[in-house]
Amino acid sequence: MSTIERTSPRTAPDLSRPQGRLAGRLAGPGWVIMLLACVYIAIFFASPYLTFDPDGYFTQQRETYLQHEFALGVHVLSGMLALLIGPFQFVGRLRRRFVRVHRFMGATYVASATALGVSGLILAPTAYTGLVASAGFTVLGLAMLFTTWTAVRMIVTGRYGEHRRWMIRSFSLIMAGVMLRVWSALYYVAAGVGLVNFSFETAYAAIAWLCWVPNLMLAIWFTRHPADVTNAA
Repeated sequence: MSTIERTSPRTAPDLSRPQGRLAGRLAGPGWVIMLLACVYIAIFFASPYLTFDPDGYFTQQRETYLQHEFALGVHVLSGMLALLIGPFQFVGRLRRRFVRVHRFMGATYVASATALGVSGLILAPTAYTGLVASAGFTVLGLAMLFTTWTAVRMIVTGRYGEHRRWMIRSFSLIMAGVMLRVWSALYYVAAGVGLVNFSFETAYAAIAWLCWVPNLMLAIWFTRHPADVTNAA
């Protein structure tokens, strides 16, 4: 062994590159899955509510929706817009090549997320199963408004990395509309094969929290360091 070999400091193996490559491989398929889920929920679950046909309303909430049809319409329409716009705001190539389109879509997203949060706060006290679900949807609405407008504040002050970080967190809450249906479907599958024996009413109270808390926790985790923001997006 030469003197240079004996005295050369040993460096720790670079573990970030494999992780970066893995994140790069997962980003594309993950984005496609997210987009398809958003489109599917917006078209097949949300859009029928815009006909304002009571027969298409969630049966247990039909009377409540009839009493709050304006708030319901705003909630559904703004939710659809946010779900359909959000995924495209994370595509770096689109942001760089079509800056004006990105800004217009961003403004539309902020308006939609704001309307969704406010209408959600109006509808939350009437939530199916009562207090626990109402509390879950109330906190969701407040968190949606906070994250969205924090993102706006960041872009106004020129803090672009922080803007993306808070927009990721905002959209994780918009995805509550998707995850609510996913968790509901999982309950029915689990109940159908005998894995759970409690009622949907009990499950729904938990789903009111499960549809957004894990989303937000994951978004916070993936954006906890500035360098992670691009990969998380």
